Amino acid sequence: MDIRYILSLLILLSLAGIAAAVPPLPDEFAGSVTLDGRSAPAGTTITAKINWNERGSTVVTAPGTYGPLDSPGVLAVRATEDDLQHSATPIITFWVNGHKADQEVKFTGGTVRHLDLSAVTGGAEEPVPVASGSKSFEIGGVEVTETDTEQRVVIDNKAVLGGIATNETAITLNDAGGWEEVVIFTKEKPTGDAQITGTVQSVHARSKPVTTESGWAQIDLEMSRHPGSTAQLETTVYQKPGDDEKKEFETVTYQMTGENIASFAYVLNIQKSNIANEGDGGVIKAATIRMAASPEWVDNMGGKEKVVILRRADDGITTTLETRYVGSDAAGNYIFEAVSPDGLSAFALVATKPKPLDNGSSSDTPTSSSGRSSRDPGSQIVYDPDATDVYIGSAPLVTSPDGVVLDSVTVRSDDEKGAVMVPEGTTALDSAGNALSEVTCTKVATAEIPAIPPGTTVAVALSCGPAGATFDPPVLLSYTLSAEEWARFSEGATPKVMWYNSDTGKWEDVPATVNSSKQTVTAEISHFSIYALVWTSPETATPAPQDTSTPDQEPGDAFPTWVLAIVVVLIVAVVAFFVMKKK
Repeated sequence: MDIRYILSLLILLSLAGIAAAVPPLPDEFAGSVTLDGRSAPAGTTITAKINWNERGSTVVTAPGTYGPLDSPGVLAVRATEDDLQHSATPIITFWVNGHKADQEVKFTGGTVRHLDLSAVTGGAEEPVPVASGSKSFEIGGVEVTETDTEQRVVIDNKAVLGGIATNETAITLNDAGGWEEVVIFTKEKPTGDAQITGTVQSVHARSKPVTTESGWAQIDLEMSRHPGSTAQLETTVYQKPGDDEKKEFETVTYQMTGENIASFAYVLNIQKSNIANEGDGGVIKAATIRMAASPEWVDNMGGKEKVVILRRADDGITTTLETRYVGSDAAGNYIFEAVSPDGLSAFALVATKPKPLDNGSSSDTPTSSSGRSSRDPGSQIVYDPDATDVYIGSAPLVTSPDGVVLDSVTVRSDDEKGAVMVPEGTTALDSAGNALSEVTCTKVATAEIPAIPPGTTVAVALSCGPAGATFDPPVLLSYTLSAEEWARFSEGATPKVMWYNSDTGKWEDVPATVNSSKQTVTAEISHFSIYALVWTSPETATPAPQDTSTPDQEPGDAFPTWVLAIVVVLIVAVVAFFVMKKK
């Protein structure tokens, strides 16, 4: 065979390999950005998501704009292979400080666009997805045929992407179609090598985990037969349920356990397309739901025995599932598992707490908590994980029609560094002047903290919500620090509390009480916003000399595979040139 033909073929194959190896180019965006109709202040974080998964972010440096293009501030959006698996142009959504913008665009890859963004913070809060995933039974190389009496499967061994194995009674596919594992049980031993065939008896499928910042979720399906290539599942994780779902979950929890819900870790919603539960005439006989949560959340809730998985069926019927702790993953997350005998729907991982007991006191006699003094507000907050009025992340607020709080509550952040206590007797109103029904306290990620004044360092930043809520008299905001964090204060730094005024784009001081014995800093606040515990140094430290040496790098980090592929092609092309020239 002509050597030139062989070399040309090698070059073509190499170029095909490069096309498969080079990652898709990002889309880049820049433009104006507004929040509640005003220019977004410096420090505002803009996030881009595909399928509810973060795919890029940037921080506003000049009020009202992000970017510009061809600058470090441009918003670069990078799609992953999973994003492009089911659509070459998935939808990009944009979020301004966690609030969904009105604009959505299609990802195309390699384009540079001017896009003006606008978002609002007011109005009723909708459940916001934090992660999602797609699982399809349209697996390349797998063909299922039906007859009157049986279902046959034919698998092209060379066309299947992922691992494939057989034994006496099953064909196992690994890492295919969004599934971690698909096991097709056969009535007889599968036959063939290049093409594997068998008569389907039943199918087991395990999904790849859908991962969030606070854990992950995974499902196992037991099916009476293969559902067909058009069957697909869309799994979406929400940080908290909608109002109707929340009421249903709370009601069934109390009916079944006699306890209330202390906190939602997250909610897993599964949408089915061309596949149904057995009770609805489909093939799904049962499902095992596996949900993992951080050890901090579990421990804060009182331990593993307080955690339960709930199911809300498509018709709204809600039940508790027998839940068991099965171990921990490599990251230390606690894994809980429950069998759903009626198949797939929506599931919530929650922690329960005892219902408050009636202490026999007259309802006409208010407690004295509303008449507190401000001498040392921190001394009045008791951090008891088993206390019936302590919540994590968010807490319902029981009020009169005029907004007078009827039952004191304390809501803490997930990391236990911050807490808000709303005493009985406080008038709590939302930004529209209506009675407040919920309070939230969550930690603000470092990247989302608005720019702080020079000379200050943030120890903890909390988002107290809903934004704009007012309280009369003020409520208590308290920060609790570790011994190491407190030691920094004792070294000369001065702690203080500040709140972020979104109207002016500036931080303002809040009077606070420091309790050294309890390592707490507490302030009385009359409205909700972002509050930060910061420290200021008595004098500016001299910057340490910068290390200009080249840091050690992990193998492969500085030399991507696709670059290596290009180098190989160039070498092959040069060799080919000289060989053909010699000829």
